[in-house]
Amino acid sequence: MGEKPDPLWDPDVPGDDALQRLTSLLGVYRHAHGPVPTAAEVPRPGAASVRRRFIPLAAAVALAACLAGFAAWVPWRLQWSENRQWAIETRAHAVPAALGVGQTLATAATQSATIRVARIGRVEVMPLTRIRLTDTRTGHHRIELLEGRIRARIWAPPGQFGIATGTGETVDLGCAFEMDRNRDGEGRIHVTSGWIMHSVDGQETLVPAGSYLDFTRERSGIPLAVNAAAGFRTAVGQFDRAMSAGQRPADTEALIARTATDADRFTLLTLLTRYPALASGPLYPRLTVMFDGAPPPGHRDDWLRGSVQAMNLWWEQIPRPPKAWWLNWRDALD
Repeated sequence: MGEKPDPLWDPDVPGDDALQRLTSLLGVYRHAHGPVPTAAEVPRPGAASVRRRFIPLAAAVALAACLAGFAAWVPWRLQWSENRQWAIETRAHAVPAALGVGQTLATAATQSATIRVARIGRVEVMPLTRIRLTDTRTGHHRIELLEGRIRARIWAPPGQFGIATGTGETVDLGCAFEMDRNRDGEGRIHVTSGWIMHSVDGQETLVPAGSYLDFTRERSGIPLAVNAAAGFRTAVGQFDRAMSAGQRPADTEALIARTATDADRFTLLTLLTRYPALASGPLYPRLTVMFDGAPPPGHRDDWLRGSVQAMNLWWEQIPRPPKAWWLNWRDALD
């Protein structure tokens, strides 16, 4: 008896559905009689398949190259030779092209200019303004605002840029801010991004974005939110001046506690930090409800004694200064 034809060995014998489907799938690999195909005729993987394998690899290589380039570029950006001049982008006639250490730039009523702060930022000098470059080197750049108004935007680690105003100094903590000062030494700092530190005779005051600080030759004021109520701002200014003179008007203190909103938390915290004795009054309980969770037992007494640990318990709940300046890398490309 002869063997039954097997479709696996005899291509002329049809197989079942499963075998026919397998044969169709493998048919592309069937040997074809004829000349050997050239390299151009050899089938290549599909473009989509190539892209799927190539794109992630290319992206990883590009990212690694960018990170390596950025890591090398940042130190160069922060380097600056001692006493090297700052370039001035002139906007009006009679303004020099560069500013050297010890030199003063003065703008007339119709003049303004933009100064490049080494490679770390810019300072816009408004009309009727006088500034002096006092020091410049890697990691330390300082000017003095004699009078007028300026606008600064800095891309650098905290403390590299500062502005002297008589006995006071404003130090950039990685931010953008505006400052004005009159001939009597009175002025205002408005922070639009990040933080600054203003100090006068050892008294240091932090000012966050969205706040402003008034100052004089002798002292710093208390930071106030730009959208704080007018009555609240007036009361804080009067109360701060009274406290610095050794007085403590109870009615003004009560008014501040009664009218403060959650947006005024930084103002109240600065007041109690500058004058720890205020923890005995209405400002402490008002500030308590503005923070998460009740303070631990003895916190108020510790504050009254000037405990830094007690104060830090609340300060650490404030968005920590300075901001991550390096995240604002676009500023460095301006």
